[in-house]
Amino acid sequence: MNNEKLNTIEATFLVVIITLTHIILNLSNSILKSTGSSAIINVLYCSFLTLVFFFILNKLFKPFPSKDIIDVSEYVGGKPLKFITNLIYSVYLIFVSGTLILNFSELLRLIYFQNAWTPLIILIFILSAVIVNKLGFKNIVKVNTLIIFVVLVTVVIIFGASLDKVEFQRVFPVLGYGFKETFVTGALNIFSFGGLILLYLIRPNLKEQKKYKTVGIVSILLSSVYLLLSVASLLFLFPFLTTGTETLSVYMSTRAIEFGKFFERADALFILVWIFTFLSYLSIIISYITKMNKKVFNVKNSSPIIYLVALIIFFVTLIPKDSSQIIFLETTVYKYAALAVVFVYSFLILLIGYIKRTGVKVKQIKNNKKLDLGGDVENN
Repeated sequence: MNNEKLNTIEATFLVVIITLTHIILNLSNSILKSTGSSAIINVLYCSFLTLVFFFILNKLFKPFPSKDIIDVSEYVGGKPLKFITNLIYSVYLIFVSGTLILNFSELLRLIYFQNAWTPLIILIFILSAVIVNKLGFKNIVKVNTLIIFVVLVTVVIIFGASLDKVEFQRVFPVLGYGFKETFVTGALNIFSFGGLILLYLIRPNLKEQKKYKTVGIVSILLSSVYLLLSVASLLFLFPFLTTGTETLSVYMSTRAIEFGKFFERADALFILVWIFTFLSYLSIIISYITKMNKKVFNVKNSSPIIYLVALIIFFVTLIPKDSSQIIFLETTVYKYAALAVVFVYSFLILLIGYIKRTGVKVKQIKNNKKLDLGGDVENN
């Protein structure tokens, strides 16, 4: 297991890639449609809420050094709850990754491979992720660390290269559809940081447990900046996005970029970068689902689990029948699933575990005091 230990940068980038992969597609557009011109304020607000949430999360995790949510579940409710948590996490991660890969593969087909069969594109992604997982977790981490730098730069380029076309007055009215949509119902847009689910699983892989707080804060800040720039570029360039029109989200911004007449299809370069991003994302998801199930079922050989998870993800991508179902799964179902699993269920498990652990410590301290007092009485 020592070869699977992560330094602070590696761990941070693993968390960030999960959030960025969602942003590349329709996550930014979902925020725009729910908040209108106040989308930028809403992103800042949700980023703040996410940071506050993580500070509480970090506090709840302190009594469980080197433990993940699966371990805490076992402490709280024994093997039955451990199994339930593993099942919830596995189903959630498989559903989300399957939906995401289906959406991206459909995007590739529509833009570049009109005559291709979408399941074939999906199969190429999944088989590639299986091969990467067979090469080992550390290789996944190294490749992801290289990719993330490029991905972070792309959104800066997208925003910077289109500055001459932006209309900053589109930020008005400042509160968009109103105070309620921005700060009350708009708080639900915290689901945008659903990639934080990895923070519940990554602790056993950290070389230094004291760096967990740093990993969480930096990953949230990086994700916030990326989300903010993505939302801003879409808001300033495409005002019609707030009317409910379905789009390909950040991809539209790349189509607005021009680097002179010698390079007119800049979007092709971004698509190439995103292909590697999605491959890294899928490899990480399969890796952590495998880790969880190895722990729960006490299996030493990970290969059968990797193959089974990959197969299930592929079958999940075959469920939606048309683009409207894909959009519904990605926007509505994913939103409430992320809120339920990442921000409610997992939080409650940690909270109960924290109360139980601190309660045990208090009892131990009281018992020790009683023993000390009893010894003093006997001596007297």
